[in-house]
Amino acid sequence: MEQSKVSIIVPVYKVPENYLKKCIESIIAQSMQDIEILLVDDGSPDNCGEICDSYAVKDSRIRVLHKKNGGLSSARNAGFQAATSKWIMFVDGDDWIELDMCDYMYREGEKNDVQLVMCGIMKDYIKTSVEYKFYLEDHKVYEGEECKWLQQQLLVYNGNIAVAYSKLIDRELLLKHNILHDEVLRQGAEGLEFNLRLFEKLERAEFVNKPFYHYIYNESSISAAPTEENNEYVLKCFEKIKEFIDSSGNKEMLEPWLDNRLLYVIITTAISGYFNPSNTEKYSIRKKKYKKYLTKPIIAEALKTENLRGLSKQRKTVLWLIKHQQFWLLQVLGMVRKKQKETGAARI
Repeated sequence: MEQSKVSIIVPVYKVPENYLKKCIESIIAQSMQDIEILLVDDGSPDNCGEICDSYAVKDSRIRVLHKKNGGLSSARNAGFQAATSKWIMFVDGDDWIELDMCDYMYREGEKNDVQLVMCGIMKDYIKTSVEYKFYLEDHKVYEGEECKWLQQQLLVYNGNIAVAYSKLIDRELLLKHNILHDEVLRQGAEGLEFNLRLFEKLERAEFVNKPFYHYIYNESSISAAPTEENNEYVLKCFEKIKEFIDSSGNKEMLEPWLDNRLLYVIITTAISGYFNPSNTEKYSIRKKKYKKYLTKPIIAEALKTENLRGLSKQRKTVLWLIKHQQFWLLQVLGMVRKKQKETGAARI
């Protein structure tokens, strides 16, 4: 059987039916037909697995992998290990992609002989969509030392490239260096950790400023839940990232930006976590827990950094409130933040 050009890996777990169907149908309808579609049912307890199977019956390019629940990283790894194409693409089960994404990015990757092609992203809210801004140059091929700068941009919060999706990746690069997702990590930052290791080995990459990928904001998603467990997962990710940076050949460029990136984590954990209106615990309990969170070594160290580059005035205000323990005002900002997420307004 002839090798397909692109393997698209879709992790599936508790995805709302309408989102999952839109995701799969956007992939099936790609203008490039020579693709392999790997739907990874990560032990979803609902009818997600059945929906995937129903599409596989109708399209021979689809393979469904049913596995015991192991988390997003585990599902991505299962899909990658089953993939056979030259190029790999990750698409989350509640997102969708433009019809010419595969074709366009494949042609760019082949034409310019790169190992990675990145594209633009749209963030879709209930009533509106926002196109992400990038610092990268459209159609520029980054090579050699420039890839070290790209790796640094992963830690720049507004760089918007520290995700597994919206990328076309050379499968051979991942195989050669055994670059898999760390299955212990989860809650968003696992994509950052994966990319740091990927970019450590990167020699040539290209960015195309076309928003082919649609990220769907889903307030009820697992990663959006304001739980103590989720906060701990994020901390574990960044502790692992710190370990990587300490041993990286690009440590000099990466280290100054780690604490800066952690400031965003600290702020988000306050506004969207402990002081999120969805958090039903008593204010006194949330306040006590957040004060304890701030004493974690990696968090306490980050709060000392003077690198506030990129932080908006709103975030700097929140950071000041955190440092001065004005937590009651964080409750108010938490409500504002929730409303902004729902409407797609400017982020805190």
